[in-house]
Amino acid sequence: MRRPLTDEEARSRRDRIARWVFGVCVVLFLGGYVIADFAGVIPKEVSVRWRSGLHFDSPEDATLYKNFDPDLVLGIAIGDTRYWLNYPKRIAIVTRPCFWVTDWTIPDRVDYEGATYTVAALHPAALLYAEEVTRVSLPSTLLYTNRAEEFVNPELQTLELRLPDGSVKTFPHAQGFTEATMRDLLGLPPTEDTP
Repeated sequence: MRRPLTDEEARSRRDRIARWVFGVCVVLFLGGYVIADFAGVIPKEVSVRWRSGLHFDSPEDATLYKNFDPDLVLGIAIGDTRYWLNYPKRIAIVTRPCFWVTDWTIPDRVDYEGATYTVAALHPAALLYAEEVTRVSLPSTLLYTNRAEEFVNPELQTLELRLPDGSVKTFPHAQGFTEATMRDLLGLPPTEDTP
């Protein structure tokens, strides 16, 4: 049988319970506030998220925070490849392969949200970002390499360029592959313009 508590012990226990309940209430209140704030139900006047600028009123505001969006930074993943898309010109720019790819075949065209984009350019570091990729097959629709051939992942053993007649030109370790060579093989005039 437990002995009865003295007045001082009872007061101390009551104070501990009150502090614990108060602490739990504060945590629940703050957690609820954060959830409500990010759900957008807190008025702007008392919203920390709104005052900190983490709100997107318009597409222009959203571009200020593009570094938070991997699709904008790394490119949109379609199949085995990530692309930056030029929506008005319907052009896809190859930025890198997806992480699981070792044999990388880049298609001539890709479909995204009901529109078709022609794969026309490489990002300058597309071949450098191709880590663990041993073979790359480039499409016959390429117009620009953006000097990607100067920054090639050392693991790359074979770079292929698919030609319009269905044949393939092979460049071991990407040696001999340049934009001028590519444009000559594809029958394109020399140019320095990029999309």
